[in-house]
Amino acid sequence: MTYHHIKVNALSPAVGAEISGVDLTRPLEPAVLAEIRQAFLAHGVVFFHDQPMSFEDQRRLAEYFGELHIHVGGKGTASKTLEGYPEVRKQHFDRNSKRVSGEVWHTDQSCSKVPPMASILHQHLVPPDGGGDTLFAGMYAAYEALSDKMKAYLEGLTATHDGALIFDKGGEDEYPVASHPIVTVHPETGRRVLFVNRGQTAYINEVSRAESRAILAYLFDHIEQPEWQMRFHWRNHSVAFWDNRCTQHRAIWDYWPNVRSGYRMQIKGVEAPRAPQA
Repeated sequence: MTYHHIKVNALSPAVGAEISGVDLTRPLEPAVLAEIRQAFLAHGVVFFHDQPMSFEDQRRLAEYFGELHIHVGGKGTASKTLEGYPEVRKQHFDRNSKRVSGEVWHTDQSCSKVPPMASILHQHLVPPDGGGDTLFAGMYAAYEALSDKMKAYLEGLTATHDGALIFDKGGEDEYPVASHPIVTVHPETGRRVLFVNRGQTAYINEVSRAESRAILAYLFDHIEQPEWQMRFHWRNHSVAFWDNRCTQHRAIWDYWPNVRSGYRMQIKGVEAPRAPQA
């Protein structure tokens, strides 16, 4: 792909690219925004460094791509809302933290009836000696690597996603539950995607629970293979902007007792279309 207004450096064949030559603390020109969208769709997640964004800057970037998504779920999540900014989730972890957000492979809020289209995370403070990386995996590549017989088996199946699997730690909060097709079609690229994740997918609806456990165990292991992954090393004021419709991610908590602190906003999605029968 050709870019005239930004620089794009792919980080792996399956997922991820760094973008430079753009200042996210200022309004974006239409031509720059169009190329960021192009890179976002091509790579699933794009990263920016040295972007000391305010909440207003972060909101402006998100709203270029759609309406803001408000986090759904109980109060027991590791990330917290920020007073006066209901669309912001504070992700601050230090020596007093008992756990961190996203320690298991997941797609953000897949337990929601309509999961967010994308997430934007600004890390303003990262551990001084490394650590705190985030792994990303590309679900186009994961789907395409399945055998033809497995692809045919999965067509038309749906799975139930339960927020309590990833969020509930013994409290009494209620978490959303939703069903989604196992194979979806990305609404902008038209490519097929695997849409199950270890963090929130509970069972396949159309088969026995025993069969569901076996198939999901295979799919989770398949999704988490390193061939379609990349590992992002954060810096202070790095930004990650990922497409929840075609990627998964996992946060690495290897930095205790150091601090990792940032803020996440999300963009509303639309219900993912079921993949047409092949």
